[in-house]
Amino acid sequence: MRADTALDALVSGLQGHLVADVDWQALIALANHTLLTPALFSSLAQSGQIERLPGDVRDYLAFIDDCNRNRNLSLRAQLIETVAAFNSRGIVPILLKGAVPLFVSPPGRLPSRMTSDLDIAVEAGEEAAAKACLEELGYREVPDVRGMARPQDAGILELRRYRPDGFGCPQPVQRDGLRVKIPSLEARAMHWIMHDLLKEGDYWRGRIDLRHLHDLAQLAESEQLDWATLRTAMPNKTTRNALDTQLLTLHHFFGTKIPADAAGRPMPRLQHWRRIYTVRHPVSGAPLRLAGNLAWGLSRLTRSLELARRNPIELVRRAGLILSNKGLRSKI
Repeated sequence: MRADTALDALVSGLQGHLVADVDWQALIALANHTLLTPALFSSLAQSGQIERLPGDVRDYLAFIDDCNRNRNLSLRAQLIETVAAFNSRGIVPILLKGAVPLFVSPPGRLPSRMTSDLDIAVEAGEEAAAKACLEELGYREVPDVRGMARPQDAGILELRRYRPDGFGCPQPVQRDGLRVKIPSLEARAMHWIMHDLLKEGDYWRGRIDLRHLHDLAQLAESEQLDWATLRTAMPNKTTRNALDTQLLTLHHFFGTKIPADAAGRPMPRLQHWRRIYTVRHPVSGAPLRLAGNLAWGLSRLTRSLELARRNPIELVRRAGLILSNKGLRSKI
């Protein structure tokens, strides 16, 4: 099965549809690589298509889904313990990324999303108290990794300072006596998009994080996400181009409704074409991917030289984080 055929089959499966003549080995390999195997099982089960799968494929997908569910139960227990400890000190944490659905979903309906770690933010003046609280629970800093962990837990907990994002204050949510704050839909969407396209360079490198793209599609489908407001909040031309590129890719794969203006400008259309072409034609698209990686590398080198001039210790720390995370990406 060609790479683009496996990709189309996976995207269809994530929407609850089966395509004819599926190469299940190629499809499962791609689902595993993009961390979407549990989501694939869940979508096919909800659409009633799961019984049409070959028995060994169905059993494998069910096994991975069950393992992921058990892990998410452990992550949820870890999150609840942390929130309770914070609340006891008067701290109401802000939940980010995958921590949000883990907290708000009922225990019997946990999300199928594969979550690598727990991302939690606190107000600037609460950082020291929050870190001390985690240390009392047994958490310790993980060398060369941005986060804290305990041996018995399923994932690392990343504690960060909350920074206003221009979409208003996170809204308070209370469940089972525990209090948290959750950012707006637009803030959550912007975090995923800016993290992938700008911080990790996918805008220049032409890569796609299909799991995060699926997250955005589900977010837009389940609730009223205001893409127009998100577009107007972008601070400069580069971030607007990156957002529109991601919106075009989101519409291409999942049919998500996007503002008409997002498809009208030449640069996002060119960047979107480049991403799709290199994914569907990895051999002939290799020069485009190489050019993007070179552009990204040059950009990082320029920033690193500036950082070395201002703060060489921080440069060494960031280099350690990059090396420690090498090989953990799930991009296509």
